[in-house]
Amino acid sequence: MATINLELSIYTFTLNEKFKHEDFLDFNEFYRKNFSKSGENPHTIKPEELYKRFVGMILDEFHNKFWLNKDENKGISTKNIDYRPGKSIIEGIINGGNTGYGHQIYDILNNAKTVGEISEKQLASLPYYFKMWTPPNSQVGILMIQSYSIGSIGSILIEFLTKIFAKYGASFRRIIHVPTELRESYLKRSSVKKITFTSTIENKDSRKKFNRAFEDSTGLKVTITVEGLKKKNIFSFFKDFNAKKPIGLDLAELGMENAEDYETKIFYEDEHGRKAHAKIRDKFEVRPTIVLPLEISNDNKTPNLQKIVDFTDKLLEKVKEEINY
Repeated sequence: MATINLELSIYTFTLNEKFKHEDFLDFNEFYRKNFSKSGENPHTIKPEELYKRFVGMILDEFHNKFWLNKDENKGISTKNIDYRPGKSIIEGIINGGNTGYGHQIYDILNNAKTVGEISEKQLASLPYYFKMWTPPNSQVGILMIQSYSIGSIGSILIEFLTKIFAKYGASFRRIIHVPTELRESYLKRSSVKKITFTSTIENKDSRKKFNRAFEDSTGLKVTITVEGLKKKNIFSFFKDFNAKKPIGLDLAELGMENAEDYETKIFYEDEHGRKAHAKIRDKFEVRPTIVLPLEISNDNKTPNLQKIVDFTDKLLEKVKEEINY
């Protein structure tokens, strides 16, 4: 049976005043503005109380049921969110998974008889861990979302958070972050598996020469793929790679005469089959999958809460250094 890995996505994020893309909110401002009660002095309320109210609001949004994405094919819910105001951390376990549409349940050793059905009003759930760091007097936070190699709640949790913050007049904007140590380790262990060159053929005559059936297809894209490359260390590969003339053929009729006429993408893979890709101008800015160590899993492959808290606490400190906090 294939190994089920625990994986992790890391984002840095900011909050903006709605319709004001340049006006970033610091987290103190956001909490005190939205979670101070009438008659209170927002500057004297303890952070513990603000975090408590914020977490309470999140829990209330679930209404003791599962919150569904816009397509209603995936849901999340939780009653297990903790907060550490002294560390500016909110974290916990969120249950989530796909809803069913008449999915039949079978015993693996018996294909003749079903043992149940997951209806469109039910879902198959797994526990997922998340950590959100919202430091005082800062405009940049960090979000970590654990997933499995067989499934994720990343997109729906981000959708949920986006709506939560929008409720209080803030736009949630995030950027994927891969710790430098993990990126460098991946690059050292990986090789180039494939390169693609893509060009949009804008000229009608060029499209006609290429194929008469394409003549009237505006926005026509052509991709040349090179694969089956000999396994070679990434850095050694690029020593021999001609960046100025990467194709080395006369493809002027396709609008690919010069390197700037097309987009070049590099596809990588490490010894465990973990893939990543990047554009040629940012060829080392890869975003490989972050696989968590087996030791932080329970026997049933789900995350051990205390162990994943400890592991991500240490990782959080590294990320904070990298964003110059």
